[in-house]
Amino acid sequence: MRELVAQYLSRSISRRRFVNGLTKAGLTATAAQSVLGAVTSVSFAQESSTAPYVPQGNATTPIPYLPNNRETPALGAAPAAAGVKPFQGTGGAALAEQLIACGVKYVFGNSASEDAQFYEALVDRPQLKYVLTPHEGPGAAMAAGYIKASGEPAVVMQAGVVGMMNAMGQIFNAWKEQTPLVVYSYRTDQSRRAGRDGFEEVANQEQLAQPITKYTWLARRPDMIPETVRRAFKAAWTPPFGPAYISWHSDYNDDRVRTDIIAQHQFDPRMRVRPNPDEVDEAAKLLVEARMPLMIVGDEIYKVKAAGKAVRLAELLGMPVTQVRQLYANFPETHPLWVGNTPTANLASLTFPRNPDVVINVGNKFQHNGAAPIVPRGPKFIDMRIDFASMGNVMLTEVPLVADVALGLDDLFAAVEQLMTPALKAKATERAAEVKKFAEQARALRALVINNPEWDHSPLIADRVTYEIAKFADPDAIIVNEAGSVAMHSFDFDPNGGRELFFYYGSHLGSGVGTAAGVKLARPNQQVICLVGDGSFIFGPTALWNMARLELPVIVVVYNNHAYSGPHSRVIANVPSGRMVQTGQYVHDYLGNPDMNMADIARGFGVKGEVVESPAQLREALARARAHTVEGRPYLIDVQVARRGVGWADKPWVPPIRVAEIRQKRG
Repeated sequence: MRELVAQYLSRSISRRRFVNGLTKAGLTATAAQSVLGAVTSVSFAQESSTAPYVPQGNATTPIPYLPNNRETPALGAAPAAAGVKPFQGTGGAALAEQLIACGVKYVFGNSASEDAQFYEALVDRPQLKYVLTPHEGPGAAMAAGYIKASGEPAVVMQAGVVGMMNAMGQIFNAWKEQTPLVVYSYRTDQSRRAGRDGFEEVANQEQLAQPITKYTWLARRPDMIPETVRRAFKAAWTPPFGPAYISWHSDYNDDRVRTDIIAQHQFDPRMRVRPNPDEVDEAAKLLVEARMPLMIVGDEIYKVKAAGKAVRLAELLGMPVTQVRQLYANFPETHPLWVGNTPTANLASLTFPRNPDVVINVGNKFQHNGAAPIVPRGPKFIDMRIDFASMGNVMLTEVPLVADVALGLDDLFAAVEQLMTPALKAKATERAAEVKKFAEQARALRALVINNPEWDHSPLIADRVTYEIAKFADPDAIIVNEAGSVAMHSFDFDPNGGRELFFYYGSHLGSGVGTAAGVKLARPNQQVICLVGDGSFIFGPTALWNMARLELPVIVVVYNNHAYSGPHSRVIANVPSGRMVQTGQYVHDYLGNPDMNMADIARGFGVKGEVVESPAQLREALARARAHTVEGRPYLIDVQVARRGVGWADKPWVPPIRVAEIRQKRG
């Protein structure tokens, strides 16, 4: 009987099994009910007078758990509800089980001893694959790249606050780029010694990530680990997307828990929001009556696979289309209504159309880098996106359409189509012809890039490198671009089954190589080419090791001009007549003397590579790179690129800091 009472008090058996066990032991039904009442009173008294969680400090002793249903079935019995599974084991194993229930296939992480019970759980859960990353920053970029290319959940893990700080830059990128990245790191301080400034401890660790995440939470008990994980995925994947950060004391991973593992679909709101019908009608009326409407496209189109719907609406109205800086190419660049990306963060920089009277934004986030609004006052502005919080913050908005842009485009197309009279259709056809004429002229002008007098020079100019890669790339290649101010011409990106672009938006450097590795993991059957500047490359080369280990056949091309060219040019723009320009002394931008050999760095991580200095060498290197990727191996090409712009010399000035010359002791 003592064993039965212990099992009942620890919630290992239900009331019914407890009573049945008592009757089998020889008690009458009345006596069994009397014992049940007495034991239940003791159980409730314990629950009301003590906290639900009592730290045990090891992985063997069970801890109390208060289930939602006090008649929790015994382990091994059928769950009480679909998608709900009772669990008993370590907190680390509970984390693994809930990640599986959330649909996670890949965990990206750096080695951390406090996650030992999680690693232990993975041995018998091969469906959850752990990708060991040598550095937390590129590891987080790899996870984000996988999420962006697959549309599937993933989690990145770090060792306490020290690992978390290494990943903060890529968490920032995920925040700016609205990537649903879930980040976990334990708190090194254990629950029984927190607040003593212990090893790797910092107060309020989770608050460090709070400004750059949608959701941040510290689990209060080990049995809350699954619930905390579910909430993180719910927050991250509820549009508009964004990163979520979760944490708990490290000893929770070792404690044994009784808890529920619940399928993620039971918690996700699955937001598919349709726009307000009255506002759709108002937007349709503005568009059909416009002399020259203009569409701005953005990343929400890519995320819900609505590029075809954007094309259909543009064609119905004969409406030109542009894009302000985003992650993806969201409209076919060969389409006759495409007028190119907005050169700067203002529509006034567009060559055509010069004077739109109605502007509609479909899914663009609008990153304002200056005081002037991207859409100036004057044109009527229709704003359609799910990112409601940023609508109306800067620009005057006649018609706000809060919506999933796929549904919004459907509704707006239907409303516009109903208003299209024969006269309006003729007007749209005439406008489309005007836009097409400009697009053809612009394409012809862009082709003149090959007439540059330095086209065949060595080192290569950046435009020649881009041109050769564009000729080489597969028709459905994915281009991961972290090459700074390099122009992405000649690729003809097309989200409808053509070449795709993965740009960088958050601008914390070092994301390119890791992102490319994650993209290839998600899209193994598409060619992935990573274009990266030398300054960006040295922020995150460790992901090359992951490419080698996982046999991710990515082609990495480094535009190596041994300089931070972007900061160089922007500094000169700020002080055009200053002492730096007069003397040629720039302390902040030259990465030569000695030059860095990126191919040697790649070989150190197990990736073959080479240095090229001429167009002919580049074409030969690309052919060798293709041969390597066909065999399942990555390849790196270090392209020597000419420095261009004001103030550069063949041998730039270097600050005269030479410690060897001033030391007193040799050796």
